[in-house]
Amino acid sequence: MVEAFKPTSLAEALEIRSDTHAIPFAGGTDLMVRFRARDGMAPSFKLPILFVDSLPELNTIRILDGALIIGASLTFSVLAGDHGGAGPIPGAAIDARALAAIPAVLKAAAAAVGAPALRNRATIGGNLANASPAGDGLAALYALRAEIVLTSLDGERGVPVEEFILGPGETDLEEDEIIRAIRIPAPLPDWAYWRKVGTRRTNALTKVSLAAGASVRDGGVERCSLAFGAVGPRVVRAREAENLLQARLPLAREMESREIVAEAARLLSPLIMPIDDQRSTARYRGAVALNLMGDAIASLIARSESA
Repeated sequence: MVEAFKPTSLAEALEIRSDTHAIPFAGGTDLMVRFRARDGMAPSFKLPILFVDSLPELNTIRILDGALIIGASLTFSVLAGDHGGAGPIPGAAIDARALAAIPAVLKAAAAAVGAPALRNRATIGGNLANASPAGDGLAALYALRAEIVLTSLDGERGVPVEEFILGPGETDLEEDEIIRAIRIPAPLPDWAYWRKVGTRRTNALTKVSLAAGASVRDGGVERCSLAFGAVGPRVVRAREAENLLQARLPLAREMESREIVAEAARLLSPLIMPIDDQRSTARYRGAVALNLMGDAIASLIARSESA
């Protein structure tokens, strides 16, 4: 028998988390797999369960000082713009302006997560806590330079997503903390790219993904981010390639554009360390990652030329 708690407020949840170190449980789509037992048996949780999916404080979305603040228990259906018929959590503060401001790269990544039934349960906070390098939401949050807001009885702290994820299944979450929100800083990108490669379009685990974003001003590129999923133990940010695009992309001619793509590929290659597994081979993942980057750069060039 697994002990379970269902608090009605974040304050109560933090008290329980501090006292028992119970596992925060929102949608459960990752946890039920991670702790699964034999068929017909209950999952084998080693600690009590703390249900946080109905906490109003974790089901919010708002804009504060230009930044987009997304509650950790918001589902991927909400982020994708498809509420799936689910009603709002009582007491939750959902700002329509903030919903409309969800960056296109995050919206597209959310829409690519599993099937509709799964998206109605899976949460952005759970995707972070699972810390899989193939997590679709993670790549988008890396591209958006997101900050993870962690809270405990001692207060709150913000951790950049790249520092929060320590490795596959490992995070910087302390045993008395709960993921409260994700903060996406301003300015939000006005160009975005998202592509997930899997065995089929929907309800498939990711073989390789690329999430990208940038601000385009007068033909120039600012705050460019390229984040690759499922090519290493963590999501990979291609910083040298990002700097290259910001420096050389404005007014690039066709010949120069091909040179930029080749140079970006050279800079990216040492960063990607894919593996062979049941879903794909390392060689395939490496080739696809380079192809996706070329496609993203072509999209960014087209956007900069029309700015």
